[in-house]
Amino acid sequence: MASPRWWLTLAGVASLSLAMLGTPVRADVVPGDKITDQNMDKLKDLISPGMEWVIKHGWPITITETKRIEFPQAYKEATEKYSGQVKLTADGLNLLNYVAGLPFPNVDTKDPQVAMKIMWNWGYTHLTTDDVDLRNFDADTGAVADHGPLTVERHFLLDHFRRLFWTGRLYVDPKPDKPNPNGYRAQQGLYPILEPFDLKGVGALGNRYTSSEKQDDSWLYLPSLRRVRRLSTAQRSDALFGQDTDV
Repeated sequence: MASPRWWLTLAGVASLSLAMLGTPVRADVVPGDKITDQNMDKLKDLISPGMEWVIKHGWPITITETKRIEFPQAYKEATEKYSGQVKLTADGLNLLNYVAGLPFPNVDTKDPQVAMKIMWNWGYTHLTTDDVDLRNFDADTGAVADHGPLTVERHFLLDHFRRLFWTGRLYVDPKPDKPNPNGYRAQQGLYPILEPFDLKGVGALGNRYTSSEKQDDSWLYLPSLRRVRRLSTAQRSDALFGQDTDV
């Protein structure tokens, strides 16, 4: 997985979130209410700063009934079968005996490792599938003006995105693991970019490992330099081609 420092930061955030759960919060809204920048104070205490920003900038939301979101059946069955054997190392940075499903379905808030377990659950949440293979898809990036639509600054056409999970596999043989001498959690690639023209041919590859003590591997191919660059994965995000969009 990611570097220990990053994992500890997320665990700290999880701890703060747990502390906030101790204070009941209610909002004066009912299903069917439409929330805009004119009445967003009704649920201000229940939304994140990011959600507050998008509502202020013209994205309304409609309140619906609270409902339970069930795990996919295969993931649920794997959780029931394997979660009882999963443990954390003393420092909380590595999973032991994990096979598939949710590592810790019954988290005790009094557990000294509760924050770590929440973050491991987040990292090993259910997947759409074990192997993702997308071809010839596009994406737009740009700025959102006050009370205005997205202004497209860049249109991207991408030839191929592939992600392969080596562990926790539920749908595609071999299951639940592929033979894995390198200790991969997942590998992925995005290559090549077809449009815009000045980025044509750019591609990226990355590996993530089951051990959090081993940082991700990441490489970028730049046709203009005719070389592959190894990227630092200590920096978790970067501006996308001079825009405000992070990747």
